[in-house]
Amino acid sequence: MHTPTLRQLQQLVYLAEERHFARAAKRAHVTQSALSRSLQTLEDAAGMQLFDRSSRSVEITAVGERLVARARSLLSGADDLGREMRLLRSGDVGEVTVGVGAFTGLVLLPDAMARLYAEHPSVRIKVVQDNWRALMDVLQQGKLDFFLAHITDIRADDSLDLEPLGSLPGYFYCRPTHPLAGRRELSARDLAGQHFASVALPPEFSRRLDDLIAAPKGRGFDVALESENAGLLVEMAVRSDVVLVAGDAVVTHELASGQLVRLNVAELREPRASDLLLAQFGILRLKGRTLSPAAMMLMDMVRAQAARILTGPRRPPAPRAVRNAHRSRPNARKKPTAPRRVRSRDHTRGKA
Repeated sequence: MHTPTLRQLQQLVYLAEERHFARAAKRAHVTQSALSRSLQTLEDAAGMQLFDRSSRSVEITAVGERLVARARSLLSGADDLGREMRLLRSGDVGEVTVGVGAFTGLVLLPDAMARLYAEHPSVRIKVVQDNWRALMDVLQQGKLDFFLAHITDIRADDSLDLEPLGSLPGYFYCRPTHPLAGRRELSARDLAGQHFASVALPPEFSRRLDDLIAAPKGRGFDVALESENAGLLVEMAVRSDVVLVAGDAVVTHELASGQLVRLNVAELREPRASDLLLAQFGILRLKGRTLSPAAMMLMDMVRAQAARILTGPRRPPAPRAVRNAHRSRPNARKKPTAPRRVRSRDHTRGKA
């Protein structure tokens, strides 16, 4: 049995409205004979007459009326589908499901989501917050478009696309009434015996911090509160004497209002320990998966936010074989060596 096309259904509706072959053909942008053949095909498929024709008029039959009503409904649905596709292509509607860790959500996502919503208010955004291992499982299940995380412990594989975004230094914070808050400068050993509030840190980071802080026969990096809820960690530091491990972007309001102060730990300025609290951020998504335009736009806005507030991504060095192959090219044009940038360190930054 012949299945009518949307074009044939549109021509059927035009003829029902015009009750005149010439006018209906003009609206359909076809010849009158083409319209007549199209109608005959529909009538043959239906096995009954849809219009009564005479030399003076074209009248629709009862069966024709039913089919026209159904055709109008299908055409309206097709128009809605086309509109939805256009809007999805432009990013004006659609859904984005993004995963975040405790601090990545605060540092990178709010401004990006606000921009996306301002430009495309019909987009619906769902945020899933957890540690990166849990988010990886949800991503592999196809329930996340992408997620943002600290990537120090994460290794890309054949199924995973990992895009470094940059890094932020971390510090220790406490409330102004904390016994350590009034010290102009601290040694890491001065932190021994303190209780810390932190997200789950890579085991190597925790071990190195413990070695740095631990006094002889004393406690080192003792995490009293570990959570992926950044708001809870910050509130605990404001309300108690726990020492918060975070970054300035996470506690901007609390620093500005004086609810928290940053501890000036001398060892964190030394090369051997300067990267201990360096949080490296990245976007993770499944390779080969096509994302919606809205998800792609949110990723672009996250990248823009990262470019504003993060230092440059630390990408792994090229494999030695690749570097040597580049050097051995006989006609390779030697690029001028850029002067090494030396970053000055502000020793007064962060004093209580």
